[in-house]
Amino acid sequence: MSVTVKSRSKSLKDVELPAGTKFLSSALKEISTKNKNINTNRIRLTILKENKQIPITSDHAFEDLSGAELYAKDIGPQIGWRLVFCMEYLGPIIIHSIVYYLSARPELMKYHCKSRPYNPFISKVAYILIVAHYLKRELESLFLHQFAQSTMPLFNLFKNSFHYWVLNGAISLGYFGYGFLLKDFTVFRIYSAFKLDNFGLILAFFISSEFWNFYTHYKLRRWGDAQKAKGITQRVPLEDGLFKILVAPNYTFEVAAWTAFTLIFKLNIFSVIFLLVSTVQLYLWAAKKNQKYGTKRAFLIPFVF
Repeated sequence: MSVTVKSRSKSLKDVELPAGTKFLSSALKEISTKNKNINTNRIRLTILKENKQIPITSDHAFEDLSGAELYAKDIGPQIGWRLVFCMEYLGPIIIHSIVYYLSARPELMKYHCKSRPYNPFISKVAYILIVAHYLKRELESLFLHQFAQSTMPLFNLFKNSFHYWVLNGAISLGYFGYGFLLKDFTVFRIYSAFKLDNFGLILAFFISSEFWNFYTHYKLRRWGDAQKAKGITQRVPLEDGLFKILVAPNYTFEVAAWTAFTLIFKLNIFSVIFLLVSTVQLYLWAAKKNQKYGTKRAFLIPFVF
C-alpha cells in the first residue's frame, strides 16, 4: 500500500511513495523527483507520533508504515559539514596572520596600546599557538572527522563562524597590546600565588592538551569505523580509558588547551571571554551527550563537574 508524504513547506507538494518503499534514500529521491529534483539534503522527512514531528534518520521507520503519517519539509539551501568546519577554522588563521603581521610593522607602532609596552615574544608565541591549533583542526576536519549528516543549513555557517571569526579573532588585538586589563606585576603575583609562574610548564600543558585532544578524536574515529563494520549505525558511547570517566574527553582537553593559552597570553580579556564562551558551549554539548547516552559522566573534573 502506498503512503502519502504530506508537505510542511510551500515549496514542496504532497508525494505518494510507491508501495514497498523500504529505504530512507529511496523516499527522499522520490520526493525530490516529484518536486523539480530538489536537493535531497534539503528535505527533512518526519513521522508524526503523539502529535510530535520525529525526524526519520534511518531505514527502520520504513519497516512498518501502516497508519503512519509522514511529512516533508524544505529546510533551505545546504552546505557540506566538512566545508563548514574548514571555513570556520580558516577565519582565525587569516585574521591572526594579518593582525600579527601588521602589529610588527614599524610604521604601525603608533597604533599600539600606549599604556602597555610591545612584547614581541608573547605575541609571537600566542600567534604560533593559535595558528597551530586551527591548522590541526583543519587537518582533522579534512582527514579524520566523519559526520553523521552530510550537510547543514547554509545560514548556520554565518552563525557558527561568529565564534571563530569574531570572538577568537578579537584575541588578535592583543598583538597591539589591547585587552590586557592587568599590569604585568599583578599577573605575575597571581601566577606566583597559584604556582603558575613556570612558562615552560604552561606551554607543555598546552601542547599535551592538544595532543590528547587529537588522540581522543582518533579514538572516536576508530570506534566509529569499528561500529560501522559491525553494521551498527546508532551511536554508542566508548567504554575505554578516559571515556569511562569523561563523557567527551576531547571537550575537556579543548578547555584545558585554551586555559593554558589564556595563561600564556597574560589573562588577556578577549582570550578570557573566548575561553568562557567555549567552556559553556562545550558543557552544553557534553550534557546533551550524557542525556543521549543515558550516562552521568564528568565534563571537566572527574566525579565533580
